[in-house]
Amino acid sequence: MATVEKKRIGLLVPARNRTMEDDFSGWMPQSMALNTMRMYFPPTEPATMEERLQIMDDRVGESARMVALVRPDVIAFGCTSGSFLHGLGWDLKMIEEVQEAAGGIPTVATARCVVDALNELGVKKIAAASPYPPEVNERLKKYLGEAGFEVVSFDYEDGRRVGNVDLFDPDLVFELGKRVDRTEAEAIFISCTNLRAAAIIERLEKETGKPVVTSNQATFWACLRKLGVDESIQGAGKLLRERVPA
Repeated sequence: MATVEKKRIGLLVPARNRTMEDDFSGWMPQSMALNTMRMYFPPTEPATMEERLQIMDDRVGESARMVALVRPDVIAFGCTSGSFLHGLGWDLKMIEEVQEAAGGIPTVATARCVVDALNELGVKKIAAASPYPPEVNERLKKYLGEAGFEVVSFDYEDGRRVGNVDLFDPDLVFELGKRVDRTEAEAIFISCTNLRAAAIIERLEKETGKPVVTSNQATFWACLRKLGVDESIQGAGKLLRERVPA
């Protein structure tokens, strides 16, 4: 019997990310496979998050070239802040750089995936939350505004204060999502690919009656669209449950 080749995602993640691979693996249909590559992290810790993101973005071509060696069908640049760092348009720049370095393999970037997911849900007024420091949060709010969304409420838990974001308890993420919800918000967006939000998406949707978009969920959704996969993914919220072909 001939072996059916699986659709393959090549995932680029920040070096310290311990969450995105787990989320993707948990949602992955049997018809798909995952290969992951760490993005560059300098030997000396940069003074600010912005500096660290800039260094990572500047070297993204190296990581893209490496993950392309496994011949994925789509590549995901899996960092929200790294793809909104300099506002609307920076996301497209990252996509172009990865795609060029990878020899033309179709590419998505998390920040743009979030924008596309929110548009797919037909919402414009959103409540948003993150684990970023204030200066990065300002960049996030600016990016969302430039993309056409009204951020009616915003709150955060600074990862530097709480600890590494990969250690965030899902209950903390749930409470953060509940805290930002407002009557006028049409959806809730929880940012960061290293935040343990996957387990609380459906719980938060049930609690608020609104769709919940997370960075990892939106990126996975965008990969499925690129691959033409329209399988419904259970347990990951409305966005992945109510799949429609691109």
